Amino acid sequence: MKNNKSVFLILGVIMLLNACLVNGAYISSGKFPEGIMTVALAIMSFCMAYLSEHFAAKDERAQKIRERGVFVSYFWMLGFIIILMAIVNPYVGPLQLSGYHSLLLIASLYISVVFLNMVYYAKKY
Repeated sequence: MKNNKSVFLILGVIMLLNACLVNGAYISSGKFPEGIMTVALAIMSFCMAYLSEHFAAKDERAQKIRERGVFVSYFWMLGFIIILMAIVNPYVGPLQLSGYHSLLLIASLYISVVFLNMVYYAKKY
């Protein structure tokens, strides 16, 4: 499993550098960062590098980490969606986002939150 950890770390570094390059160009031109999904994938890779040794054994601890991480992420996402609906309200909201950008933001947040919750519960259990 040590080999998987190094692969995930290398992929995470490559995606993080790619995310910084792409999102930096969008932000410097004053546009919405279209490459925000690469940030989420970099977070996922780093989390999987940590979790690979925990998930190597197919025991009930690994199953509990997965179940609890996804279960709690559901409630985090409900909160994120409620906050986004308040902020991106087309009538009184301060932000104007297209549907594509809203879905991109929600998907990126969901990927990040699921894996960060799994890391939290791997440390807790």
